[in-house]
Amino acid sequence: MNKVRLGKVVARATKPLTPALKKLTTPLTPTDYAGLFDPLRGREVRGRIMAVSRDGGYTTLTISPGPGMAGAFHAGQFIGLGLDIDGRWRWRCYSLTNAPVRAGHGRSRTLTVTVKPVPGGEVSGHLAEYATVGQIIRLTAPGGDFHLPSPVPKRLLFVTAGAGITPVMSMVRWIREEHTADTWPDVVHIHSERGPRPPEPFADELDALDAQTPSYRLITWNSSRDGRLRVENVTAAVPDWETREAFACGPGQLLETLTETFPDIHTETFHAQGAASGNAGTSPDPADLGGDIEFGDTGIVTTSTGSTTILDAAENCGVSLVHGCRMGICRTCVTPITDGTAVDLRDGATYGPGEQIRTCCSVPSGYLHIASN
Repeated sequence: MNKVRLGKVVARATKPLTPALKKLTTPLTPTDYAGLFDPLRGREVRGRIMAVSRDGGYTTLTISPGPGMAGAFHAGQFIGLGLDIDGRWRWRCYSLTNAPVRAGHGRSRTLTVTVKPVPGGEVSGHLAEYATVGQIIRLTAPGGDFHLPSPVPKRLLFVTAGAGITPVMSMVRWIREEHTADTWPDVVHIHSERGPRPPEPFADELDALDAQTPSYRLITWNSSRDGRLRVENVTAAVPDWETREAFACGPGQLLETLTETFPDIHTETFHAQGAASGNAGTSPDPADLGGDIEFGDTGIVTTSTGSTTILDAAENCGVSLVHGCRMGICRTCVTPITDGTAVDLRDGATYGPGEQIRTCCSVPSGYLHIASN
């Protein structure tokens, strides 16, 4: 019996005994021991890299998620990837590029992401150079509000630039799999690239779709030749833009100008959406923050500086808090304050008793007591 099958057997056999086993395995859990046999099982959601493709400066990973990951997602959403780099887990979020798989369709339950390394990008650079088949990584559940609605609108406009094409690839592939030539929505896709074609991993696929599908029109804007894509270029290329539901993903400056002209456009900016429920302020000075943190009913108290997040402080003293992306996006780490005050380092918002905080990007402001999440 191999280790994966043995891990599944251990997990099934111990499930009825979990309450008793927890007393024997503390501070670990029974699932931690199952993870010794099957690396996809454990407290965290994990996945195994099944294929790695490097093409045109991009790295595409095909990932088989473990049993803790729900397979459903919406076309356009992202997942968080966690890598062990030099003994510390580093996290980044990447758009899924495959079409969602619906239950009963009989297709393999895998996820794909296509990553372009960025200068100084610790995770993207590591994936580009070192990602290998069989590697175990950590995952967060799919999330994000940038996705196709249901039913799919009959007239669509996609505006993408550079690596911003990745979530729209999931949308295009979903439309292709769920529609026939007669039911395809009317789609215009404008993509800006520093060259005559879309990114290499997608170029042939999109060119073929453009040639073979009358309802899909690809317009590639060569920014090296024609300059930066501007909103007036979009409206000139698509005169009926006001009749289309628009989705855009790319540099922030492009998205800002598009939003001024397309007030209802859907954009992907890869940061947490929505206003903070606390009292917003300016970016805080870490020197003015910090304090003691008490974790639930553990009796453990630690001191955190104004530059050490609550999540990092917990891990430094051996407290395990549930978390995901470590970027303030996925909300996996959200927990309520029982007493005291915390400050969100992203925007300076302050939170008090009864309010929810993201432990991955918040620090204490004086004494803080949080509930265990």
